[in-house]
Amino acid sequence: MVKIPDSIKKFIDEQGIFVVGTIGETKFVNMSPRIFFKVEEDAIYWLDFFEHKSFKNIQVNPYVTISVFNKNDLEGYQFKGSASYITDEPTKSEIRDSIIENILKTNLSPKTKSLSEKEAHVIQFEPQVCYSLNPEEYSDLSIGSDIDSTSLFCD
Repeated sequence: MVKIPDSIKKFIDEQGIFVVGTIGETKFVNMSPRIFFKVEEDAIYWLDFFEHKSFKNIQVNPYVTISVFNKNDLEGYQFKGSASYITDEPTKSEIRDSIIENILKTNLSPKTKSLSEKEAHVIQFEPQVCYSLNPEEYSDLSIGSDIDSTSLFCD
């Protein structure tokens, strides 16, 4: 598992959004933005309020890509790893409540408030490789890995 440096955790928090890429049985990539999340040193947690494409894809294929980018500074990161659902209580409720509390401090929109009142699945993502998305850097070389990243997605 890749440890997420404090500078990258701060970067993700400052952006306030990242995109999750999943692939299920259809073999088509699904991209889904996430704003309800929490970044820790060795995991990223997010809430899934719906049982749509991402939810179904993760059940079939737990390998996930997360991308976060700042378009003004042309800086960003991509993580590849595996996702799983947190189902044990009280862990699930503790993570869910801390994510909702944190997001409602900075996002006061009626849609966000309404969404926060719904039941949600808690997803734990464990990064296995991290890449820079900065155009000036070698974005095809990992900046942190505990695996050969090509083995994750090859048949």
